[in-house]
Amino acid sequence: MLIGALACNASSARDGDPGVGAVQSCDHLASASWDPDAPDAQRTVNFRDLRAGAAIAACRAAVAEAPRLRRLHFQLGRAYDRQGANQDAFEAYRRAAELGSGAAKVNIGILYQQGRRFEKSDAKARARFRDAAETGIPEGMYCYAVALDNGIGGSPDAAAARTWYVKAA
Repeated sequence: MLIGALACNASSARDGDPGVGAVQSCDHLASASWDPDAPDAQRTVNFRDLRAGAAIAACRAAVAEAPRLRRLHFQLGRAYDRQGANQDAFEAYRRAAELGSGAAKVNIGILYQQGRRFEKSDAKARARFRDAAETGIPEGMYCYAVALDNGIGGSPDAAAARTWYVKAA
């Protein structure tokens, strides 16, 4: 599964005065390189290398300490996603998206598009990709362009797809 994480605006670990240990642990175990909220782009984890059990435990503790940090919800979602717990992943991504994470919107779109152990809906996937694209995240722009180009969740629109491909690049 492609799901990783995408988010806007880096948040400070001081939001809600969290314990830095849990937040740093979650960041270290589940941060995605393409997430603009990731605190250190040099210390991220590829989805295939993510150790779900350890990341879930660390990110749940971090979310409990700093519930307003959207990147933590996104990272918790990645960990659940890696484990194959797609409903739990969706809930974590949904909360991150509510807090403004474009990365989470991309991953929600992917959950809908793939439909593995989750509701299959190309129309909902396309809508989430559009929402992510409009936040300015290149991964969201690309996914939306692909949906437009291939008629996923609606009619194909080659001109609009080209526009979004260019923006994503």
